[in-house]
Amino acid sequence: MDQRTFQMDGQWSIVYYPFRPSGFSILLIGDSGHFVCEGDSYWLQHPGRRGILNHLKDSGYMLFSSHLYGANWGSKKAVELAEKLYFMMMKSEILNDKIHILAEGAGSLVALKLLEFMDDKIRSVVLIDPWLSIKSPLLRERENKLYYKKWLREVAFAYDRSLNEIEEYIESMPDHPIPTHTPLKIIRVLGNNDTAQANHYKQLNEQKRKNLEMVYLLPEKRYKIPYQIHQFFKGNEDTF
Repeated sequence: MDQRTFQMDGQWSIVYYPFRPSGFSILLIGDSGHFVCEGDSYWLQHPGRRGILNHLKDSGYMLFSSHLYGANWGSKKAVELAEKLYFMMMKSEILNDKIHILAEGAGSLVALKLLEFMDDKIRSVVLIDPWLSIKSPLLRERENKLYYKKWLREVAFAYDRSLNEIEEYIESMPDHPIPTHTPLKIIRVLGNNDTAQANHYKQLNEQKRKNLEMVYLLPEKRYKIPYQIHQFFKGNEDTF
């Protein structure tokens, strides 16, 4: 069995099984356009994501993921469902209880919130082109009037707010701190989210944190991403 899908709280979840399991697992949190449905997922359909998925499965990792209400933008209900999925997996599968997290884009907002109260269950985290603050896409989408209202509707729906109040609500939200105790790797493909994210990446570079690794890749070097992820996860499995 390569994968199985099931529903939890009305949301489809998926488990990707390795051929030779190592006992380590990865919670996969997709970007705003990801999806999980019955028998399928965005990461199975997209060639680049499927390449990452297969590389990690071939390395012995079991991966699990959820639809998480689609474009959730780090909403509380998405974070709570991700936590619930973790505990369900620990009960139903034979796994080391300290997991890795792999998140992409807006999925990083969920990952950072999970780190606030699940840090003792998280071994290490890799973020691919992450949004580190929900205010960053707000600034980016404002420049694109065609998509701005659509994005505001997405966030309003995710956070159960009215369209009239969501802009002010986003601006009042505090940024979630980047953890210092959990090993974290950020992989940034140059050219993605440059303007809106530049200050966040610059600040992180200046801090020179011990447990933080940042990698910059040219678009034509995307093929290195699976190896970068595996190398980092593997390096954090022998110490604790």
